[in-house]
Amino acid sequence: MRKFWRRFYFALFSALFGVSVLSAQVSADPNDPFYGDLPVWETMGLVNHLPAARPYPMNVVEEILQTVIDRAPERERRVALAHYKRLFGKSFTIGAKVSAALNTDLDRQLDISVVSADFNHYLFRDLLSISGSFDLWATNRLPDEEVRPAFTSSAKDVVADNSHVGPFWVLPSFNSSVSFGTTDVYLLAGLMRGSYGPFHTDGVVAGSGATHSGQLSFAFRRENWTFNSSLYGLSATRDADYNAGVSMDDLAYYPEKFLAVHSLDFHPFDWLSVSFLESVMYGGRIEPMYMLPLTVYFLNQGLTGFNDNSYMGAMFTVKPAAGWKIDGVIYADDLSFNDIATFHWDTKWRLAAQLGVSYAPSWGNILSLISFNYTMVTPYTYAHKESDARDYYAPNYQNYLHAGVPFGANLEPNSDRFTLLVKTRPLECLDVDFVGTLIRHGNVNENMEWKFIREYLTSGDTYITDGSMANASATGAGHARFYDTPFLTQDTIRYIWQFGFDANCRLPVLKSGGYMVFRLSYRFEADRNADVGTGIFTNTIPGETDEAVIRQEAENQLAAWRNRVSGTTEFNNYISVGFEYFY
Repeated sequence: MRKFWRRFYFALFSALFGVSVLSAQVSADPNDPFYGDLPVWETMGLVNHLPAARPYPMNVVEEILQTVIDRAPERERRVALAHYKRLFGKSFTIGAKVSAALNTDLDRQLDISVVSADFNHYLFRDLLSISGSFDLWATNRLPDEEVRPAFTSSAKDVVADNSHVGPFWVLPSFNSSVSFGTTDVYLLAGLMRGSYGPFHTDGVVAGSGATHSGQLSFAFRRENWTFNSSLYGLSATRDADYNAGVSMDDLAYYPEKFLAVHSLDFHPFDWLSVSFLESVMYGGRIEPMYMLPLTVYFLNQGLTGFNDNSYMGAMFTVKPAAGWKIDGVIYADDLSFNDIATFHWDTKWRLAAQLGVSYAPSWGNILSLISFNYTMVTPYTYAHKESDARDYYAPNYQNYLHAGVPFGANLEPNSDRFTLLVKTRPLECLDVDFVGTLIRHGNVNENMEWKFIREYLTSGDTYITDGSMANASATGAGHARFYDTPFLTQDTIRYIWQFGFDANCRLPVLKSGGYMVFRLSYRFEADRNADVGTGIFTNTIPGETDEAVIRQEAENQLAAWRNRVSGTTEFNNYISVGFEYFY
């Protein structure tokens, strides 16, 4: 026992000099290092046609690792063996994590998991498995206050309460999953983060950066097709809180918000997969019709009076040559079918989409993967609200927020992102990822139609005009931008450039059978017009009818907003280092 405490204090002291991306080391976590290497093996063609919903049950993870061990080149085989030993060598591991962060403005963050425990265990052979993690965090910053670059996500799954010790919040975090079935047919249930579709991080359907949620996932796999169905239990928030930037410790959560997703994937060849998907975001009730395995959500929505927010879309994966992979997703919130059917393209396109190209050489000694992907979210996508419920203070059950955090792509409507990732492995125990990102965002209200601007200023209602997910299109004058899509056509655009690297070194502790992890990350960020996402128009002249007065007030507010948000560039540097020790 004395040796353990010496090792613990050594780990604590070593990690006090930095912060990292923190993750549980379990198969129930889609941010586990296993899922970081999985895209490499998929791109190489070692594994194909995996279920759309992640994380996977333990037996599916084991099957993937065994396939890579049997088929991969020596370098990837050793990596898969290391994952296998870590995840299946022990049922239970315990340790500690410590991390800290610093930016150019000298904002500081310190996270200490004084107790961390991970478990992965089979029951009844491989039909029933449990996986989970526990962390007791001491942190000086809640997730919404963390020191991290713009449009990135927190890695901690905590809910604020009144537990304070000096400057630290003391908050527990627990994630778990239970699965039953074979690798071909299974049901998985748990409280955990999720990921859906061919893009493992920041996907437009469900992103692994979102706060953990309750999940039920079903998969039925066959040689040429796969059916997936998932139900996510989310937390609703009020638009008023989201718009006002209420801190996490004051943010009110409301139950009975759900996202139901199902998809049917056809994969006639190893190199081709095409999927059709549907989802619906709803709340304020439990709706059994969205739990039926074979149904059409859009038709079910009609039976409820079209009171919910349904999406439809498609996904594909093509592997045109050895080591190459092309992925795509299109996820539509609302489209003008009549205009599209008559080839009138300047119409309503409320959708999120992704396109990515990856290359993973089988011959590489250092290079593991090169990937480029593009993500777009058009105006008002994800920002849905009940058509006749413009109550500023009511829970919003239809937007794409969970506990105040985007559940899909971590982008606001009317944004896009270009990402270049280069994964390298100079040593078997060392991963270094180089990342470059460009994000653009425009406030859709900057070139809004006049009748809606008039409504914002004179109606007496409270409207949000910051272009965020709380900025719904429904108004007393109708739906804004119902017949066109001004995607990034505004005069004032926010540009964010981010460049840097993430280094992770994992070393075994032979005596105890555990491991140590050292992390180092750096990001340079240039943020031009950073305040574009603030409100433009406010309700200052309710009841006014003189058009000249209203127009002058609108011009004054727009000019003041442009003067406030445009023309400046903020520079920042983020440095983070971390340490973990498990035995």
